This record gives sequence, C-alpha cells and structure tokens, in this order.
Amino acid sequence: MPGTREEPRGPDRIVVVEDDHELRTFLAEVLQEAGFSTETFSTADKALASLTEGLQADLVVTDVLMPGMRGDELLRELRHRRPELDVIVITAFASVDAAIELVKAGAYDYLPKPFGPDQLLLRVKRALTESRLRREIAELIRTPSAGLPGFIGASRQVQELFAIVRRSADSNNPVLITGESGTGKELVARAVHLLSGRRNFVPINCGALPDTLLESELFGHQKGAFTGADRETEGLFEAAHGGTLFLDELSELPLPLQPKLLRALEEGEVRRVGATRTRHVDVRIVAASNRDLEEEVRQGRLREDLYWRVNAIHVEIPPLRERAADIPLLAEHFLSAAAASNNRDTPLIHRDAMAAITRYGWPGNARELRHAMERALVLSSTDDIRVEDLPPRIREAGGLTERVTRAAERSATLEDVERTYVLETLRRLQGNKSRAAEVLGIDRKTLYRKLEGYATPDEAEGTPGN
Repeated sequence: MPGTREEPRGPDRIVVVEDDHELRTFLAEVLQEAGFSTETFSTADKALASLTEGLQADLVVTDVLMPGMRGDELLRELRHRRPELDVIVITAFASVDAAIELVKAGAYDYLPKPFGPDQLLLRVKRALTESRLRREIAELIRTPSAGLPGFIGASRQVQELFAIVRRSADSNNPVLITGESGTGKELVARAVHLLSGRRNFVPINCGALPDTLLESELFGHQKGAFTGADRETEGLFEAAHGGTLFLDELSELPLPLQPKLLRALEEGEVRRVGATRTRHVDVRIVAASNRDLEEEVRQGRLREDLYWRVNAIHVEIPPLRERAADIPLLAEHFLSAAAASNNRDTPLIHRDAMAAITRYGWPGNARELRHAMERALVLSSTDDIRVEDLPPRIREAGGLTERVTRAAERSATLEDVERTYVLETLRRLQGNKSRAAEVLGIDRKTLYRKLEGYATPDEAEGTPGN
C-alpha cells in the first residue's frame, strides 16, 4: 500500500494443473525460469484437494480438457472454496468460445493453444499484478484514511483526489480523468475499477489504432464483415462485460465512431461490425485525456453530448509541479522500485540531489521522475544518489532559482522576473512552445506576444520548437 511496506513475501506460487506430462513440464520450467515457485498436478481432483486443504498459492493455471474433473469444474469449485485465487484456463483453439464463457464465469483469462513462453508470462504477470492490487484494496477497506493502490502522494491536492475516487468508486456512472501526460491517469482508472469490485479491467488507447480497426476492436465483427475477417470476434465492450472499459486518450476517438460509442453508453448495447442484432453489455466506462476536452468540443473534434455523457464524475489529476510535497515521496518510491528490479540495495538520495529534484518543474510529471531515478541508479558510483547522477536539465534547474533571487536582490521589476522565467522555461523545454505555454499556464498566442516583446531576436525565437 502506498506509504507503507508490505511484509517480505517469497516468490509467487503458481499451481499448474495439466494431464499432459510434456506440457506440464514446459509450463513449470517457463514459470520457474521467470522466478516463480510452482506446484504441479496431473489431475484437477488432486489440485482441488490440496488447495482446499490450505496449499498456499497465488494463481492457478489449468487445462480445460482432462480426464476426471475438467478444468471448468475445477474453476467453479475454486470460485466457492478459494474465491481469492485467480484462474487462467488453457484451451485448444477450437474451444476459444467456450473459454470466453469460462472467463465470464469467473476465470481471470484464457490461453489458447499453441502458445509460447511470452504469452504465458504476460497473462501470469498481469493476473498477479491485479491480485496484489486487490490485497491493497482489502487494506484500504480496513484503513479508510489510506490512499489509492499504486498512487503515491501526501499533498492536499492528492488527498482531495483520493476522496473523490473513493466516493465515486461504488457508482456505475462514467468517470472522466484528466491531467497532463505522465500524471498517472491509468493508475487512477485502475483504482476506480478495483474499488468498484467489478470483475475485469479492459484498457484501450483510442489513438493507438487506425480508424478502420478501432471500430472492430471496440465493438467486434462478424465473419466476412471486411477483408481478413475470417472468423466472428467479440469486441472490447463484450470482453469487459461485468467490468470496466478504460478509454485512454478519448480525444483521439474518430468523429464517425463517437455516435456509436454514445449509443453503447446510453443503451447498454453494442452491435458488431457486419451484424444485424445488438448485444447487451454491462460495462462501466472510465475515460481519460490529457487535452482540454471542452476546447475539443468547441473545435468540433468531440461531440458535446458524448463529452457530457462520459463526464458524469470528473477527476482531475494535478501536475507534479503543483504538488511539490509529493516529489520526495515519489523519488524515493521510484528509486526503491528501480533498485529492487536490479537486485540492488536502495541508495539514499543526498540532500543536494533531493533539493535539485524538488525545485525542478517536472514537465513530464511522475513518468519523467521515474525515468530520472532509474537513470540515477544506473549512473551512481557511490552509496547514495548525488546531484551529478541526475540528468543535466535537473541539475541546471537551480539556475533559475538563483537568477530570480538575484533579481529580487537588485529590486528588478516584475516584468524582468517574468521575462527570466518565461525564457528559462522555454530553454528547459528545448524550445517547445506548445509545452512551454502549458507549463506557464497561458495559451500559445499569449506566449508568442510575450516573446515578441523581449529584447533580442534570439531570445524571442528561443530554440526551434512547435
């Protein structure tokens, strides 16, 4: 849980249930090489008996078709006897539809044959991550004053954010999360989902797929609906039935798709591409964007009715520069995580280095801070993190503070101080005027007018940017 340390745990233990000796051996070897502990069974009956008697386990991976008790029967028994255990089912390609039904019945995920080590490990790690977060949720319930799973902060702004998320979690209303890139919008979305108690969390980035594929990805398609559609496929709305669908970068959703999304939200029904009938879905929508969506509406890029539909509950994540009290906590957290992943002891952050970290503006927010701590760990040649281990832009951030202090000492005008700050911000962002305007809290036209009023052409131009 954020702000606390869990008791040390051994490697996650995974129970493998597979009657085929070669496949069972393969599964165990792949998992053990990845650092997991395994317990293997050739029959579901033996696995169920051991798990019922208290065998410690964090995850079950089971085949479906086996002599005696089948994998689906094992799943249903575990739902009653060990409901905290996630189950991944292995299935032949021909029975994928049946596997989807198993997921709807409570399986965490399914793994179609044939599969490779990467496909197995992807599902296993994802399941274990969600299991860990559920443990954090249980702790949150026992500790009402705690924060959100995975989201660290002690500032007043973050505590207010925590309160909004906790109050809205039980609702089925859509949630809109806004904030700059790198502030942790998906972390908050996952916290909303986990606190809601819904079954599964299905994310999609609306800007990551071509328009022609996005509709099929969201709503599914019938066989023969378009070239290459060689089989019937469910979309993410159906996959998220009973759970949460996270629409990241909502502003990237193409205009032609927006009415179809709006209908799905209002009616609770979706229609696959090429289909004639609709399908009912029980899905909670959590959307996110790093853009000003009201401006997107004014510019005609986002439907107003869709905006108000997804904006039932608005959660705005403040940028890191507005919550300086959280920077040391995050820096230590990211450094500790980086050290653990590199099998190293966590170094201390030297006082001067922490001062530089705290006064830096962090235009990339928590994501930039995490990368800076990972870099510092790699480059550090001592037992602690020093200023020289930090990226140059962070080491140099103190220059602005010193120049503002000197300006105050010589009784400089507010206009002179503003000029210093604007030009330093532009330099630090390598001339990116759009980003500088965001950091300064002004629009680009205002920034251009200020730059035109400064003394020299070089200062007005800054570094080439956009």
